[in-house]
Amino acid sequence: MVQRINVQVFVFCKKPSFKVLILKRTPERSGYWQPVCGGVEKGEELIETALREITEETGIKHIKSILDLEYTFTYKETKKGVLMDMQDFCFAAEVVKISDVKISDEHEEYKWCSYIEAKEYLKWEHNLNALEKLMQKV
Repeated sequence: MVQRINVQVFVFCKKPSFKVLILKRTPERSGYWQPVCGGVEKGEELIETALREITEETGIKHIKSILDLEYTFTYKETKKGVLMDMQDFCFAAEVVKISDVKISDEHEEYKWCSYIEAKEYLKWEHNLNALEKLMQKV
């Protein structure tokens, strides 16, 4: 049984060339690169969570459109000392232009990357699968 639902959101821009935003988690949070990610709060719809997490983790407020990447996966992860069954739903959010990002305390760095660069930084299979789904839609 799934105990926690999350969203994963690739923020991207198509002009002047395709770029996707990735964030590097702090060392205390394992230090890996990822798209915007976060848990669904009680009463929230998935899209609401995606928009909230984008703002919280990047400071970006102006989204042109949201794409459902039609990709979800389940896994186990420890949160606050408890091993939980989790399910992530993947989305992408288009912005009109690349902007500076105000990262949250969960992250220490960000990069606007080409598709090839993003593939070099992302290590988790499901992040890579979601990126591929995005590339099929843009």
